[in-house]
Amino acid sequence: MARPRAKLDRCGEADLVARRLKTESAGPGRERLLAVQLGLAGELGLEQIAHAVQRSRATIQTWFATYRQGGVAALLYDARADNPGRPSELSGLALAEVQQDLQRGRWRSVPQLQRWLQQTHGVKLALSSLYDRLGKVRARRRVPRKSHLKKDPAASVEFRAELATKLTALQLPPGRPVRVWVLDEMRYGLHGFTRRVWGLPGHRPVVPTQQKYEWGFVYGAVAVGLSRTAFLLTETMDQPHSLHFYRQISASDPAAIHVLIQDGAGFHLPDGDPRLPDNVRLLPLPAYSPELNPIEGLWDQIKDTLCNQVFATLAELEKVLVAELQRFWQDARRVRSLIFDWLLAQANTSSTTIIPTY
Repeated sequence: MARPRAKLDRCGEADLVARRLKTESAGPGRERLLAVQLGLAGELGLEQIAHAVQRSRATIQTWFATYRQGGVAALLYDARADNPGRPSELSGLALAEVQQDLQRGRWRSVPQLQRWLQQTHGVKLALSSLYDRLGKVRARRRVPRKSHLKKDPAASVEFRAELATKLTALQLPPGRPVRVWVLDEMRYGLHGFTRRVWGLPGHRPVVPTQQKYEWGFVYGAVAVGLSRTAFLLTETMDQPHSLHFYRQISASDPAAIHVLIQDGAGFHLPDGDPRLPDNVRLLPLPAYSPELNPIEGLWDQIKDTLCNQVFATLAELEKVLVAELQRFWQDARRVRSLIFDWLLAQANTSSTTIIPTY
């Protein structure tokens, strides 16, 4: 029985199949294109198409399934995967540079990458081919993370590798449980901010905003390996409020030693400050390295809750904020998911002891 064309056609790709068939001179790619073209015509059944291209019925079904899922690009990519002897147009130094530049976030558009390949390496690839290759390495358009010019990448690498040593160097008193926390702050306000939403083609969604500039701040801390959180809402960030938050964490378990990992903000106290509780020690992060602090992920989820909304007053916003913070406080699995594996491993391999309470 002939296969109806509507079941195989992909949004009018029949013309593309015909054009590619003219340029695909030989090999498995041409066989697949020919089979798909016959299927699109709707005049032959599977058995007749299989006989025409000298393949089995099962092979034709596989080709059709590949075409339905990914179109011509998937069909030809699958054909080339079956023919590893065919050399890639993008290989060697050019391929290595493209992969490095994808990690650095160099390319804002595929046409920009296309021009660079041709000008620098003499490699001329169609946009469709480049999109296909980017898809194979699961490349996506992403918003890059900002990095300060003064940041020392080596310091970040060293911190990740040597955290256990740094914890041991604190020479904490033996015989007492140790809690390691990561600490940070977030500003929230009535001005608000927008984030991406789903929309329909040809229509850009609109969300309301306002120009009120009233702000508040929230201190937050997550205990490594303990599924605990601590929060403090304040009108400003300064050393008295930071000290209040340190004391809040200290009182959460007076018998334990609390090591707080924090950045070098001027309103933070330094380790050894005489105002600190006796059971609190402070460990600084490398400068300009927020990516080392997993609580950034918590703030990101909080902002997802607050975005694209208008609040009449700061109190109204804080009601929503506190409710979301309470959900974190109550959800141990959600808290555990924030902690980086390297951070948990380093903390537990130091001479200090973290006692899990899952």
